[in-house]
Amino acid sequence: MLMVTEKEEILTRNDGSAFPFAMIARHQGVEKTVFADTRTDLFSFFMPGYDALNDAQAEEQLQSFAELTVTQLQAGAVASVEDFNADSYNEDQLTAIFGERGLPTVLKEWSQEEPFPLFLVATIHAPYSPTELPAGGNVVLLNPENETTLLTTLEEAGLIRLMIDQEALSEYSDQPDTFEDSPEWADPELLKIWDNK
Repeated sequence: MLMVTEKEEILTRNDGSAFPFAMIARHQGVEKTVFADTRTDLFSFFMPGYDALNDAQAEEQLQSFAELTVTQLQAGAVASVEDFNADSYNEDQLTAIFGERGLPTVLKEWSQEEPFPLFLVATIHAPYSPTELPAGGNVVLLNPENETTLLTTLEEAGLIRLMIDQEALSEYSDQPDTFEDSPEWADPELLKIWDNK
């Protein structure tokens, strides 16, 4: 079950019980709070019909979602640099910035001195593949290995804010939950510029 509001309010199920998950996200230029029973429901907010997919289809959709998102983020990050000059970057760097996000980068380093981070998909790089991530610490990863890792990295990147009601979750499911709410956002400014389809 999924409920969405643009107001500062806490929504509940029809019977008055609490939702286990709440997510703040920017969608179509508006900040919205999504209340849901499961992580699958949360992704249905971004990808209508996601909750009806089988495991293989869902895995493919998470990967595509991550690739699309890092592409949008990279374009937004570059556009935010007033004096960006493509001539100051070599071919490998330009490929990493503007290239296909479904392929691993060949860059060995992406410096903190760069005016924007490099956005990459974790599952295309080590430890999921032989290709190491660039060193330098100025890399933002989205990890679509599963719903939990993708939500975790979306929050670490500052794109969403996820809250979990542990009591409601324990009542809804007997499965242990390992994702804990963190009061810190990696970069709250990214939430302002990220506007998913």
